[in-house]
Amino acid sequence: MSETVQVCLVDDEPDVTRSLCWLLESVHVAARAFHSADEFLAALPALEGPQCLVLDLRMPGTSGLELMEKLVRARPDIPVVFLSAHGDVPSAVRAMKLGAFDFLQKPFNPQAFLEIVNRCSALARERHAEMLSEHGYASRFALLSPREKEVFARLITGESSKEIARRLEISHKTVEVHRANVLRKFDCATTRELEMRFGKRLHPPVAARREG
Repeated sequence: MSETVQVCLVDDEPDVTRSLCWLLESVHVAARAFHSADEFLAALPALEGPQCLVLDLRMPGTSGLELMEKLVRARPDIPVVFLSAHGDVPSAVRAMKLGAFDFLQKPFNPQAFLEIVNRCSALARERHAEMLSEHGYASRFALLSPREKEVFARLITGESSKEIARRLEISHKTVEVHRANVLRKFDCATTRELEMRFGKRLHPPVAARREG
């Protein structure tokens, strides 16, 4: 079952966030309103699960663009839709260069808005899953010893224990011990499962040591 995406609305006008919350909740989309960039940033560390952000361009204090610059560093998995009554071309270009998902001007067409949120939510799920996967890979990889990392690099490219033993100039039995440790630390039952799940995630330092 797909994780529920929460849509965070950041706009200094309560009437705007109220109407957007009503619109989203009418189609069973979870929504939460914030009335300043700083209010959203304060809540950001506690936001769990996939999120997407509908962000006003111009607000007192921290602007929408300034908030997005911070978000790119802190939570790049959260896609951003700008919604503004002041949609000048330079701001729209800057927003897109920062990686904004879309840029809409007020007043907006409710159906078009919902369609954009729907597509943005799909991207939020995908990015969040990738973030979790990357975090899981990095934390598991850090548990490996230097020799286990070398064995891991060859296991996920399909090399047999005998081939690994020959390349690393160690015994077949030693390779089997390292192989068992790698599978345990990556929570995989077989070498094939390890290869399927992590074959595209060869860690650069290990790759650099791999023989051609």
